[in-house]
Amino acid sequence: MPRVLSVWLVLIAAAACDVKAFADEDGQLSRDKLTDAVTRGVRLLEKAAKNYPEHRDCFACHHQTLPLLGMSEAKRIGIAIDEAVFDATLEFTRKHFADRTAAMREGRGIGGAALTVGYAAWTFDIAKHSPSDELRQAMAMFVVQRQERDGRWKPSAIRPPAEQSQVSNTVLALRVLQQTGSLDGEWSVTASAADRRAREWLDQQPCELQEDLVFRLWGLRWFGGSTEERTRFVERIVKRQREDGGWNAEGMTLDSEAYSTGQTLFALLDNGTPADSPVVRRAAEYLAKTQHADGSWFVATRAKPVQVFFDNGDPHGKSQFISIAATGFSTAALARYVAVKFPMQP
Repeated sequence: MPRVLSVWLVLIAAAACDVKAFADEDGQLSRDKLTDAVTRGVRLLEKAAKNYPEHRDCFACHHQTLPLLGMSEAKRIGIAIDEAVFDATLEFTRKHFADRTAAMREGRGIGGAALTVGYAAWTFDIAKHSPSDELRQAMAMFVVQRQERDGRWKPSAIRPPAEQSQVSNTVLALRVLQQTGSLDGEWSVTASAADRRAREWLDQQPCELQEDLVFRLWGLRWFGGSTEERTRFVERIVKRQREDGGWNAEGMTLDSEAYSTGQTLFALLDNGTPADSPVVRRAAEYLAKTQHADGSWFVATRAKPVQVFFDNGDPHGKSQFISIAATGFSTAALARYVAVKFPMQP
């Protein structure tokens, strides 16, 4: 047997064993073993979120929003989380933006621009936290002033896969505008016009990146899109699923990776896609077999650094930030899968 073929057979067999290890006697993914995978992911996310303020005082979706998302979804299926870390992460987020209220009112002072403010708004929603009207107004005023004339919000840097989509930037900015509080008269009119332009821009986008499709689907769910529109985007997402059950950020040009797969699976389940559907089951299997023993999912960084590297104590060295983001989405996705597939008895 040729050596290359024998190597591939070994890899295929190993992958099959990995999935089998998560299955029960009927060949279905086991609740207990999936719950263990979620627990290991949560413990790593808690450590990452706890460590981050020791190194940086700036908000980052990969060490605030997505760890809280994973922790929140884990709690939903009965996994105990570190409530002190959860609360401290929320407070870190609140304080970061509260300290910049005056600057945001002038449309400045936030690295990452609308993407950062949008993820902060999502963070507050995940934590079921209602920021003050003053803070919500400042966040809304910031994104309104940073909007492009055609209705979109552009990334402030291109750092794939997490920071390259104009669609995700625009959907997250719209999320901010849903939390405006009682904006004063002229600002209220301006925010409404910004909202309208953004929706018109989104309706015209081809959505070529995986994150384009995922956030477009989320936007339709968050902001009242029709069932027909949501179904159309689900169908496009399903068509891009690879044979191994995963997705990647660029469509079909790269191997599957956990950031896009975890994000996509969570979005599908959040949209109401049944847990028994083949696309969901295969994605859950992909995540189950690619998790590392330490609870992480590895994604190799492709982003050009914009800051001096620091080690947060997370796995995977210079790929740790995108890998923590992948771990956040993947942990949340598997937890949501467990919640839908194996609902807890009242």
